[in-house]
Amino acid sequence: MLWRFFLSTLAIGCLTFGGGYAMVSALQRELVVRHGWLTPGEFSSGLAVGQVTPGPLMVMVAFMGYKIAGAWGAFLGTVALFAPSFVLVLLLARSFDRVRANPRVAAALRGVNAAVVGLLLAATLDLGRASLTAATPTLMALAAFVLILGPFRRQPTWVVLVAAGLLGVALLR
Repeated sequence: MLWRFFLSTLAIGCLTFGGGYAMVSALQRELVVRHGWLTPGEFSSGLAVGQVTPGPLMVMVAFMGYKIAGAWGAFLGTVALFAPSFVLVLLLARSFDRVRANPRVAAALRGVNAAVVGLLLAATLDLGRASLTAATPTLMALAAFVLILGPFRRQPTWVVLVAAGLLGVALLR
């Protein structure tokens, strides 16, 4: 199982473009749906734990790897997920400005960026289905959505603090 987990995260690291959040949907599909290594709740918990720490995706993958295959799973999953990007950056660093200025490359990247928006939407919908199963989490999600679009547009930290306060009130009932 350790080897299959390593190969799964390596494939996601190689084939996903757009940063950590673009990988969430692919990770969910691979680890929960395809292999059944994690339950939807465990996946959501891993994502939540990762969000309250620096380097959220690395912590999330380490948590999930540990859950699936122990300490080696945490280590190898993290390495496999980030190694492709790391190697690509090392290889392209010298020619970055020249490549970025190429009109065809720029057009391709704009297309890929649009696809990343779709991946993020898919991840949001998957996590919403798994997490919004009762009134309290649904109301908290709606409140966070309204706050982040309105008065706290540039202050997401306040949204997290308000959500934590609401959770505290809900737990005290």
